[in-house]
Amino acid sequence: MHKIPFLNYNYVARSRAIGILELDLDLDYLQLQHLRHKRHSHSCSKSNKYTSTTERRHTTGFLLKRSKLPLNSNNSFCRHLSSKQQDVILNVFDRKAKVLQRERAAQGFDGEDVSVYDYIKDEFGYRTADRVWDIKRKFGVVVDLGSGRGHVSKHLSREMIDTVYQCEFSPSFLHQAAVSPEVPTHKMLVDEENLPFKENSIDMFISSLSLHWVNDLPGCFKQVLRALKSDGCFLGSMFGADTLYQLRVSLQLAELEREGGFGPHISPFTTVNDLGNLLSRAGFVLLTIDLDDITMNYPSMFELMFDLKGMAENNCAWRRKPQLHRDSLIAAAAIYKEMYGNEKGIPATFQVVNFIGWKPDPSQPQPAKRGSGQVSLKDIDKLDQITKQIKLMEESTQGEATDSNDTAKKSQELEEELQNLANHYDDTDKNKSKK
Repeated sequence: MHKIPFLNYNYVARSRAIGILELDLDLDYLQLQHLRHKRHSHSCSKSNKYTSTTERRHTTGFLLKRSKLPLNSNNSFCRHLSSKQQDVILNVFDRKAKVLQRERAAQGFDGEDVSVYDYIKDEFGYRTADRVWDIKRKFGVVVDLGSGRGHVSKHLSREMIDTVYQCEFSPSFLHQAAVSPEVPTHKMLVDEENLPFKENSIDMFISSLSLHWVNDLPGCFKQVLRALKSDGCFLGSMFGADTLYQLRVSLQLAELEREGGFGPHISPFTTVNDLGNLLSRAGFVLLTIDLDDITMNYPSMFELMFDLKGMAENNCAWRRKPQLHRDSLIAAAAIYKEMYGNEKGIPATFQVVNFIGWKPDPSQPQPAKRGSGQVSLKDIDKLDQITKQIKLMEESTQGEATDSNDTAKKSQELEEELQNLANHYDDTDKNKSKK
């Protein structure tokens, strides 16, 4: 087995025992649940959350025993510990269903080549790798988070990176992942929500079109920041809020017409503002975020949905409907064609949010001190006049500098002339004395 020096092998095993203590839990509520289960331990049934006394002890009493948190005189938890603000973790996506979808997509349909569905991810994988070239630095250890079938890693070169670790939570995708012919690459089966890397061990994280399936996105960003070295880079891309808006609108209108309501068929995507806030909240600095839009044309809505399934980008939300009725599908295809159709068929928009953030370091450029600005924002309408005044001031200072330089040259010439005269008089005096 390839031993990875920076990998924390005990991280996953310890996370269930002590990792819970690092979360912002409401400890009063936890003690109340412990007493409630102790009171009703004799009446456990299949409908209860805990099915046995041993399991209850493991999930409640064991945790309270291991925590060793301070108690007050009444043997209850200190009140100030439970007043800490808690992070709400949304559980929107079924991660196990997403693994199954990727495994099925990796097998292909009727034995066809699965790479024919990678045109979107290959395009943005190349663009993400191209952005690495813009950073004038060579990175040592780089993690390709959510590598898929190697859409980014295969474009990397030894001039940019020393070692790449491809992290993917689908075994078949990881096995099929393409690697760079120049850079040593290691493959790891890793879930983006539980990163097993040690603190301050990675030089750069790369992620392309994978993080939109993560439930705890703020927690993922914090884990990435924790694993990065000082002045480390986090570069990636995600699907934006306007991705497949045509398909979303068509399905909603069709279901409202045929069924009287609609379900979430298109997964929720993050916006530019939300992504920037999440990265800033996690602790990243020097953020740069931009948008890329690409529009693909398909013969009909059904070819689009078939290609999405081949990309393993079909829906995996917990509240998804188990099936789509035939009448709703036919109506949605007609609405799609009527509202957005063109001479080439139907367009589908893929909006991608590109971002880059850095782990704080004292060597990074710092913002100017407060109050050091020379122009007020209230004078923004007078920008042309202010620019002219600044140019005049610069020219005047340059003129003064040239005048002072001329004066210094003249004084230096006079000093040289005086020195020459003094030397001449000394020579004449010496000659007279000899005579």
